[in-house]
Amino acid sequence: MTRPDQNPPGQNPSGGVRRAVATALLVATACASLLVARPARAAHPVLDQAKALMEDERYYDAFGKIASLLPTLPPGDANRIAAQFLMGKVMLSLKLHQSALRSFDEVTVGPGHPLYKAKMRAYLTIQRALPGNLATVERLSDAKSSAFEPADLPEIRYLLGRYYFDAAEHDKALKKLREIQTGGGVFYLKARYLMGVTYVIKNQARPALEAFKDILRFADRVGRPDFYPEYEQKALMALGRLFFSLNKHETAGRYYDRVNEGTSHWLDSLFELGWTYFHLRRLDRVLGQLHTLNSPYFEDRYYPEARVLEALILFRTCRFPETLVVVQRFLRDYKPLRKELDNQLGGERSDAEFYWYLASLAADKEGLSVALRRIFNAALNDRELQRMFTLVSKLGAEQAALAKLKRNTSATKEAQRLGDDLGRVRNVMISEAGAMARKRLTQVRQELTEIIRQGLRIKYETLKARRNSINEKVRLSMARTAAAVNEPRSKDDEHVVWPFDGSYWRDELGGYTYNIKSRCTQKHFPPGWKAPKGGVKAKVGDAAAPAKKTTKPTAPAGK
Repeated sequence: MTRPDQNPPGQNPSGGVRRAVATALLVATACASLLVARPARAAHPVLDQAKALMEDERYYDAFGKIASLLPTLPPGDANRIAAQFLMGKVMLSLKLHQSALRSFDEVTVGPGHPLYKAKMRAYLTIQRALPGNLATVERLSDAKSSAFEPADLPEIRYLLGRYYFDAAEHDKALKKLREIQTGGGVFYLKARYLMGVTYVIKNQARPALEAFKDILRFADRVGRPDFYPEYEQKALMALGRLFFSLNKHETAGRYYDRVNEGTSHWLDSLFELGWTYFHLRRLDRVLGQLHTLNSPYFEDRYYPEARVLEALILFRTCRFPETLVVVQRFLRDYKPLRKELDNQLGGERSDAEFYWYLASLAADKEGLSVALRRIFNAALNDRELQRMFTLVSKLGAEQAALAKLKRNTSATKEAQRLGDDLGRVRNVMISEAGAMARKRLTQVRQELTEIIRQGLRIKYETLKARRNSINEKVRLSMARTAAAVNEPRSKDDEHVVWPFDGSYWRDELGGYTYNIKSRCTQKHFPPGWKAPKGGVKAKVGDAAAPAKKTTKPTAPAGK
């Protein structure tokens, strides 16, 4: 038997076991040596000083410290990355968001780096401060969902969806927007509205309807938080327009009727409901809607097409003297207005000069007539244009903040460089805003020209009709209109017959009905015309269509 202190038979004490043990000890010792030889790298002392200054809210001094340190650090150095990131944080603390964007762009780290998520979070902060700046959205589009906090994902996905929508990449936009569920709150509503608009552009009515209806279903699924009513009203308008474009006028009218009085969409809903009643041949209700729009409460609103619609109804009911009065009043008001608008859009102004021209008009409202100011307000109320104007204004405030930084820091050259960079960016934005505003106003001018052309055509047809020179198509429209307006209207408890004496009832706006009968006689109708029993139902394509802008939902408005 072998004793414990003896080697087993055939085992050499200097053999395999001892070598294995020795090797293990050497590896363990080497690993321990490596751990001792490679301690965690200490932060640069200047960075520690800058952090301490930031904690004391001495941001100008912190800026000077970091600005003096950065040129001494080589590219790719860990301390340089940390310094650049800290500089971005200083910029954010000073509300220098565009300058912060430049600083964070210099933080060259990948998804695996500890600072990567913080960098993406900084981009989101900048986007919230400068919502019209697409540069930050482009940066965010490069990151995966895992780079963001779960609570921020609905906002990120909406921003990307809108970014792709603006770039006309509609399938990409829909993919991002579909990912936002009801838990996303306001961004779910924004996303569903933008999805509906996108499907309309793609001529896909069914998914568009479902997207808009999802906004209305939100109230039952989630509730009615403070931000909900705005999107509810937008969805009702969008559904009304969509059903109108599908020639489902009864359904369109029900959605328009649900738009609340006093909201920003109410007057548009009355105007578009007027066109809906026109197609349904409820001309008494059409004129009632126009009666509301013509009230003194809304003198600052721009609805030139309402006058043409009124003239068209009077013409179809053979009220030729009244038709000419309305048309002449319309032409008297709007032909000089178009000329004035031509003068404002004419000249050799650059896009930047046109922006500053608009800015001067905003400061001096007396530079425009009341009517033209009404057009400018309507044209420039576009949400995308408003975002651009707001961005230019915020960049101007940042320029002033950079000038203050330059006066209060030792790193004056770096502050000057940031100011120069910001100036170039702002100049580009000013030119883009001016070009966008010019395009929008040019579009309004084209629409006004078309409406004036329609008014002139009604005037021409009226003069012909007084000589009984009426073509067969017009005779048929007059006959059908006569059959519709001469139908007896049943009385109800909601209406009171009250002759209009020139005074409006504020609480009845939107509820007026205008009692109109046709003055056409058999000589105005096609030979042998007899109205069918039960009156005349609306016929697709029989009535003039409203302006294009009233038949489709508009793109989002806002961030």
